[in-house]
Amino acid sequence: MITAVQKSAIQGPKPLEYLKPILHLRRMQSVKNTIAFLAVIMGTLSAQAQNTPLSIGMSLGGSNYLGEIGGKFDPRASLLDADIITTSPAIGGFLRYAANDYVRVSGEINYVHIRQSDSNAEDPARQARNLNFRNRMVEFGFRTDFTLFNLGQSSYPRNFARPGKMSFKAFAFTGVYGVLHNPQAQITNDPNNEWEDRWYDLRPLRTEGQVEEYASFIAAIPMGIGFEFGLGQGWIFGVEGSWRATFTDYLDDLSGMYANPEYLSPLAEAISSQTSTEVIAAINDPESGSVGNHTYSDGGTFRGNPETNDSYGTIQFTFSRVIDTRTSFERALDHISKRR
Repeated sequence: MITAVQKSAIQGPKPLEYLKPILHLRRMQSVKNTIAFLAVIMGTLSAQAQNTPLSIGMSLGGSNYLGEIGGKFDPRASLLDADIITTSPAIGGFLRYAANDYVRVSGEINYVHIRQSDSNAEDPARQARNLNFRNRMVEFGFRTDFTLFNLGQSSYPRNFARPGKMSFKAFAFTGVYGVLHNPQAQITNDPNNEWEDRWYDLRPLRTEGQVEEYASFIAAIPMGIGFEFGLGQGWIFGVEGSWRATFTDYLDDLSGMYANPEYLSPLAEAISSQTSTEVIAAINDPESGSVGNHTYSDGGTFRGNPETNDSYGTIQFTFSRVIDTRTSFERALDHISKRR
Protein backbone atom coordinates (compact mmCIF):
# COMPACT_ATOMS: atom_id res chain seq x y z
CA MET A 1 0.00 0.00 0.00
CA ILE A 2 1.46 3.42 -1.03
CA THR A 3 1.35 6.12 1.60
CA ALA A 4 0.59 9.84 0.93
CA VAL A 5 4.24 10.73 1.42
CA GLN A 6 5.37 8.06 -1.01
CA LYS A 7 2.71 9.19 -3.47
CA SER A 8 3.91 12.78 -3.24
CA ALA A 9 7.48 11.66 -3.81
CA ILE A 10 6.48 9.60 -6.82
CA GLN A 11 4.41 12.43 -8.37
CA GLY A 12 7.05 15.15 -7.64
CA PRO A 13 6.41 18.79 -6.56
CA LYS A 14 3.37 20.69 -7.80
CA PRO A 15 4.03 22.99 -10.82
CA LEU A 16 3.17 26.23 -8.89
CA GLU A 17 5.70 25.51 -6.15
CA TYR A 18 8.51 26.55 -8.51
CA LEU A 19 6.78 29.91 -9.21
CA LYS A 20 6.19 31.00 -5.62
CA PRO A 21 9.66 32.57 -5.08
CA ILE A 22 9.41 34.41 -8.37
CA LEU A 23 5.92 35.73 -7.62
CA HIS A 24 7.05 36.85 -4.16
CA LEU A 25 9.97 38.81 -5.60
CA ARG A 26 7.74 40.50 -8.16
CA ARG A 27 5.19 41.39 -5.46
CA MET A 28 7.91 42.99 -3.31
CA GLN A 29 9.23 44.96 -6.29
CA SER A 30 5.72 46.22 -7.06
CA VAL A 31 5.28 47.43 -3.48
CA LYS A 32 8.63 49.24 -3.63
CA ASN A 33 7.70 50.95 -6.90
CA THR A 34 4.36 52.02 -5.44
CA ILE A 35 6.03 53.46 -2.35
CA ALA A 36 8.57 55.31 -4.47
CA PHE A 37 5.82 56.72 -6.70
CA LEU A 38 3.80 57.91 -3.68
CA ALA A 39 6.93 59.48 -2.20
CA VAL A 40 7.53 61.47 -5.40
CA ILE A 41 3.88 62.62 -5.49
CA MET A 42 3.92 63.64 -1.82
CA GLY A 43 7.24 65.42 -2.26
CA THR A 44 5.93 67.36 -5.22
CA LEU A 45 2.72 68.32 -3.45
CA SER A 46 4.67 69.24 -0.34
CA ALA A 47 7.03 71.50 -2.31
CA GLN A 48 4.07 73.22 -3.88
CA ALA A 49 2.36 73.58 -0.53
CA GLN A 50 5.41 75.10 1.14
CA ASN A 51 5.45 78.14 -1.17
CA THR A 52 2.41 80.37 -1.53
CA PRO A 53 2.37 83.18 -4.10
CA LEU A 54 0.45 85.87 -2.18
CA SER A 55 1.66 88.32 0.45
CA ILE A 56 0.13 91.39 2.07
CA GLY A 57 1.85 94.24 3.83
CA MET A 58 2.31 97.92 4.58
CA SER A 59 4.94 100.58 3.92
CA LEU A 60 6.05 103.58 5.95
CA GLY A 61 8.61 106.25 5.13
CA GLY A 62 9.20 109.72 3.75
CA SER A 63 8.57 111.60 0.50
CA ASN A 64 10.07 114.55 -1.35
CA TYR A 65 9.52 116.45 -4.58
CA LEU A 66 11.25 118.25 -7.45
CA GLY A 67 9.49 121.21 -9.04
CA GLU A 68 9.58 124.99 -9.29
CA ILE A 69 9.46 125.87 -5.58
CA GLY A 70 12.51 125.80 -3.33
CA GLY A 71 15.82 124.12 -4.21
CA LYS A 72 19.05 125.49 -5.57
CA PHE A 73 19.16 124.38 -9.22
CA ASP A 74 17.13 125.57 -12.22
CA PRO A 75 15.47 123.46 -13.40
CA ARG A 76 15.16 121.18 -10.37
CA ALA A 77 15.71 118.05 -12.42
CA SER A 78 18.27 116.26 -10.24
CA LEU A 79 17.76 114.20 -7.09
CA LEU A 80 20.67 116.16 -5.67
CA ASP A 81 18.24 119.09 -5.38
CA ALA A 82 15.85 117.23 -3.08
CA ASP A 83 15.49 119.12 0.20
CA ILE A 84 15.79 116.82 3.22
CA ILE A 85 14.20 119.31 5.64
CA THR A 86 10.91 119.18 3.73
CA THR A 87 10.67 115.38 3.79
CA SER A 88 7.08 114.45 4.62
CA PRO A 89 5.27 111.22 5.53
CA ALA A 90 4.34 108.49 3.07
CA ILE A 91 2.34 105.42 4.09
CA GLY A 92 0.70 102.65 2.10
CA GLY A 93 -0.51 99.09 1.76
CA PHE A 94 -0.03 96.42 -0.89
CA LEU A 95 -1.00 92.95 -2.07
CA ARG A 96 1.66 91.04 -3.99
CA TYR A 97 1.54 88.02 -6.26
CA ALA A 98 4.72 86.14 -7.11
CA ALA A 99 4.30 84.70 -10.60
CA ASN A 100 7.64 82.89 -10.27
CA ASP A 101 11.09 83.35 -8.74
CA TYR A 102 11.85 86.35 -10.93
CA VAL A 103 8.63 88.33 -11.49
CA ARG A 104 6.14 89.69 -8.97
CA VAL A 105 3.09 91.91 -9.46
CA SER A 106 1.78 94.28 -6.78
CA GLY A 107 -1.43 96.22 -6.31
CA GLU A 108 -0.80 99.28 -4.13
CA ILE A 109 -2.47 102.25 -2.50
CA ASN A 110 -0.38 105.03 -0.91
CA TYR A 111 -0.79 108.33 0.85
CA VAL A 112 2.05 110.69 -0.11
CA HIS A 113 2.56 114.19 1.28
CA ILE A 114 4.88 116.64 -0.50
CA ARG A 115 5.61 120.27 0.41
CA GLN A 116 8.10 123.05 -0.24
CA SER A 117 8.62 126.78 0.24
CA ASP A 118 10.74 129.39 -1.52
CA SER A 119 12.01 130.41 1.90
CA ASN A 120 14.06 127.17 1.81
CA ALA A 121 15.64 127.99 -1.56
CA GLU A 122 19.30 128.93 -1.94
CA ASP A 123 18.57 131.15 -4.94
CA PRO A 124 17.82 134.74 -3.78
CA ALA A 125 15.44 135.23 -6.71
CA ARG A 126 13.33 132.30 -5.58
CA GLN A 127 13.39 133.55 -2.02
CA ALA A 128 12.04 136.86 -3.28
CA ARG A 129 9.23 135.09 -5.16
CA ASN A 130 8.11 133.86 -1.72
CA LEU A 131 5.69 131.10 -2.79
CA ASN A 132 4.85 127.87 -0.98
CA PHE A 133 2.67 124.79 -1.35
CA ARG A 134 1.73 121.40 -0.01
CA ASN A 135 0.03 118.50 -1.79
CA ARG A 136 -1.50 115.53 0.04
CA MET A 137 -1.90 112.88 -2.62
CA VAL A 138 -3.46 109.44 -2.84
CA GLU A 139 -1.97 107.11 -5.43
CA PHE A 140 -3.10 103.65 -6.44
CA GLY A 141 -2.06 101.28 -9.18
CA PHE A 142 0.11 98.35 -10.12
CA ARG A 143 3.80 97.70 -10.40
CA THR A 144 6.01 94.78 -11.47
CA ASP A 145 9.11 93.69 -9.55
CA PHE A 146 12.04 92.00 -11.29
CA THR A 147 14.44 89.99 -9.14
CA LEU A 148 18.09 91.03 -9.50
CA PHE A 149 19.49 88.39 -7.17
CA ASN A 150 18.20 86.13 -4.42
CA LEU A 151 20.27 84.63 -1.59
CA GLY A 152 19.19 82.05 0.92
CA GLN A 153 16.29 80.41 -0.92
CA SER A 154 15.45 79.52 -4.49
CA SER A 155 11.79 80.46 -4.47
CA TYR A 156 9.48 83.16 -3.18
CA PRO A 157 7.66 83.66 -0.86
CA ARG A 158 8.70 82.00 2.41
CA ASN A 159 8.97 78.28 2.89
CA PHE A 160 6.51 77.27 5.61
CA ALA A 161 8.09 73.85 6.00
CA ARG A 162 11.44 75.47 6.79
CA PRO A 163 10.31 78.45 8.91
CA GLY A 164 13.72 79.22 10.35
CA LYS A 165 15.45 79.77 7.01
CA MET A 166 16.31 83.39 6.20
CA SER A 167 16.87 85.03 2.82
CA PHE A 168 17.95 88.23 1.10
CA LYS A 169 16.54 89.55 -2.17
CA ALA A 170 17.20 92.58 -4.39
CA PHE A 171 14.80 93.75 -7.08
CA ALA A 172 14.02 96.62 -9.46
CA PHE A 173 10.50 97.73 -10.30
CA THR A 174 8.30 99.94 -12.44
CA GLY A 175 4.58 100.31 -13.06
CA VAL A 176 1.80 102.85 -13.38
CA TYR A 177 -0.14 104.82 -10.75
CA GLY A 178 -3.23 106.97 -10.83
CA VAL A 179 -2.81 109.94 -8.50
CA LEU A 180 -5.44 112.16 -6.89
CA HIS A 181 -3.83 115.46 -5.90
CA ASN A 182 -4.91 118.82 -4.51
CA PRO A 183 -2.21 121.51 -4.13
CA GLN A 184 -2.69 124.07 -1.37
CA ALA A 185 -0.85 127.19 -0.22
CA GLN A 186 -0.71 129.71 2.60
CA ILE A 187 -0.63 133.48 2.34
CA THR A 188 2.59 134.48 4.09
CA ASN A 189 2.77 138.08 2.86
CA ASP A 190 -0.29 139.70 4.45
CA PRO A 191 0.74 143.00 6.06
CA ASN A 192 -2.87 144.15 6.51
CA ASN A 193 -4.12 140.84 7.97
CA GLU A 194 -6.78 140.48 5.28
CA TRP A 195 -6.68 136.69 5.05
CA GLU A 196 -7.07 133.75 7.39
CA ASP A 197 -3.97 131.90 8.42
CA ARG A 198 -4.84 128.56 6.78
CA TRP A 199 -4.22 126.42 3.71
CA TYR A 200 -6.18 127.34 0.56
CA ASP A 201 -7.03 124.99 -2.30
CA LEU A 202 -5.22 126.28 -5.39
CA ARG A 203 -6.73 124.41 -8.33
CA PRO A 204 -10.11 126.22 -8.36
CA LEU A 205 -8.36 129.61 -8.03
CA ARG A 206 -6.65 129.29 -11.45
CA THR A 207 -3.73 131.36 -10.18
CA GLU A 208 -2.09 131.58 -13.62
CA GLY A 209 -5.26 132.70 -15.37
CA GLN A 210 -6.08 129.28 -16.85
CA VAL A 211 -9.31 129.00 -18.81
CA GLU A 212 -9.97 125.62 -17.18
CA GLU A 213 -8.77 124.00 -13.99
CA TYR A 214 -5.88 121.59 -14.38
CA ALA A 215 -6.62 117.91 -13.75
CA SER A 216 -6.96 116.62 -10.22
CA PHE A 217 -6.33 113.05 -11.40
CA ILE A 218 -3.00 112.37 -13.09
CA ALA A 219 -0.75 109.45 -14.05
CA ALA A 220 2.65 108.69 -12.58
CA ILE A 221 5.34 106.15 -13.51
CA PRO A 222 7.22 104.73 -10.50
CA MET A 223 10.78 103.47 -10.96
CA GLY A 224 12.93 102.16 -8.17
CA ILE A 225 14.95 99.48 -6.43
CA GLY A 226 14.34 97.53 -3.25
CA PHE A 227 15.79 94.96 -0.84
CA GLU A 228 13.97 92.35 1.20
CA PHE A 229 14.96 90.16 4.15
CA GLY A 230 13.00 86.96 4.78
CA LEU A 231 12.73 86.55 8.55
CA GLY A 232 11.14 83.10 8.66
CA GLN A 233 7.58 82.03 9.48
CA GLY A 234 6.38 83.96 6.43
CA TRP A 235 7.47 87.43 7.66
CA ILE A 236 9.39 89.76 5.31
CA PHE A 237 11.09 93.09 6.07
CA GLY A 238 12.25 95.41 3.28
CA VAL A 239 13.37 98.86 2.22
CA GLU A 240 12.81 100.47 -1.17
CA GLY A 241 13.38 103.76 -2.92
CA SER A 242 11.14 104.96 -5.74
CA TRP A 243 10.88 108.04 -7.93
CA ARG A 244 7.68 108.97 -9.79
CA ALA A 245 7.75 110.73 -13.14
CA THR A 246 4.46 112.57 -13.76
CA PHE A 247 2.70 114.13 -16.73
CA THR A 248 1.83 117.39 -15.01
CA ASP A 249 3.63 120.58 -14.01
CA TYR A 250 1.01 121.52 -11.43
CA LEU A 251 1.81 119.46 -8.36
CA ASP A 252 2.95 122.79 -6.89
CA ASP A 253 0.47 124.99 -8.86
CA LEU A 254 3.35 126.64 -10.78
CA SER A 255 4.09 126.25 -14.46
CA GLY A 256 3.63 129.34 -16.66
CA MET A 257 3.49 133.09 -16.21
CA TYR A 258 1.99 135.51 -13.72
CA ALA A 259 -1.62 136.27 -14.66
CA ASN A 260 -3.15 139.70 -15.10
CA PRO A 261 -4.67 140.54 -11.68
CA GLU A 262 -7.74 141.93 -13.47
CA TYR A 263 -8.73 138.37 -14.34
CA LEU A 264 -8.08 136.91 -10.90
CA SER A 265 -10.16 136.86 -7.75
CA PRO A 266 -8.72 138.80 -4.79
CA LEU A 267 -7.73 135.53 -3.12
CA ALA A 268 -6.06 134.19 -6.28
CA GLU A 269 -4.16 137.46 -6.67
CA ALA A 270 -2.96 137.37 -3.07
CA ILE A 271 -1.68 133.80 -3.41
CA SER A 272 -0.22 133.95 -6.93
CA SER A 273 2.24 136.75 -6.14
CA GLN A 274 3.53 137.05 -2.58
CA THR A 275 6.57 139.24 -3.02
CA SER A 276 6.96 142.76 -1.63
CA THR A 277 9.63 145.37 -1.02
CA GLU A 278 9.80 144.17 2.59
CA VAL A 279 10.41 140.57 1.54
CA ILE A 280 13.16 141.60 -0.90
CA ALA A 281 14.76 143.96 1.62
CA ALA A 282 14.92 141.14 4.18
CA ILE A 283 16.81 138.95 1.70
CA ASN A 284 19.31 141.77 1.17
CA ASP A 285 20.85 140.33 -1.98
CA PRO A 286 21.00 142.13 -5.37
CA GLU A 287 20.25 138.84 -7.14
CA SER A 288 16.79 138.72 -5.59
CA GLY A 289 15.69 141.38 -8.10
CA SER A 290 12.83 143.80 -7.63
CA VAL A 291 9.12 143.39 -7.03
CA GLY A 292 8.62 143.77 -10.77
CA ASN A 293 10.61 140.59 -11.35
CA HIS A 294 8.01 138.56 -9.44
CA THR A 295 4.69 140.04 -10.52
CA TYR A 296 2.63 140.39 -13.67
CA SER A 297 3.94 142.60 -16.48
CA ASP A 298 2.60 143.42 -19.94
CA GLY A 299 5.53 141.67 -21.55
CA GLY A 300 4.98 138.56 -19.45
CA THR A 301 6.87 137.37 -16.39
CA PHE A 302 7.57 133.73 -15.77
CA ARG A 303 6.25 132.35 -12.51
CA GLY A 304 7.37 128.78 -13.15
CA ASN A 305 9.16 126.66 -15.74
CA PRO A 306 6.75 125.12 -18.29
CA GLU A 307 9.52 123.08 -19.93
CA THR A 308 9.75 120.51 -17.12
CA ASN A 309 7.13 118.46 -15.30
CA ASP A 310 7.06 117.95 -11.55
CA SER A 311 8.15 114.69 -9.96
CA TYR A 312 8.31 113.15 -6.51
CA GLY A 313 9.71 110.15 -4.73
CA THR A 314 9.69 108.05 -1.58
CA ILE A 315 11.98 105.97 0.60
CA GLN A 316 9.97 103.46 2.61
CA PHE A 317 10.34 100.51 4.91
CA THR A 318 8.03 97.58 4.18
CA PHE A 319 6.72 94.85 6.42
CA SER A 320 4.71 92.01 4.95
CA ARG A 321 3.34 88.55 5.65
CA VAL A 322 2.87 85.66 3.27
CA ILE A 323 -0.79 84.63 3.02
CA ASP A 324 -0.98 80.94 3.85
CA THR A 325 -3.21 79.51 1.12
CA ARG A 326 -2.47 75.85 1.89
CA THR A 327 -5.30 73.36 2.27
CA SER A 328 -5.56 71.00 5.23
CA PHE A 329 -4.07 68.24 3.10
CA GLU A 330 -1.11 70.44 2.12
CA ARG A 331 -0.57 71.41 5.76
CA ALA A 332 -0.45 67.71 6.64
CA LEU A 333 2.16 67.11 3.92
CA ASP A 334 4.26 69.99 5.27
CA HIS A 335 3.99 68.54 8.75
CA ILE A 336 5.26 65.20 7.45
CA SER A 337 8.14 66.88 5.61
CA LYS A 338 9.23 68.63 8.82
CA ARG A 339 9.53 65.29 10.60
CA ARG A 340 11.81 63.75 7.98
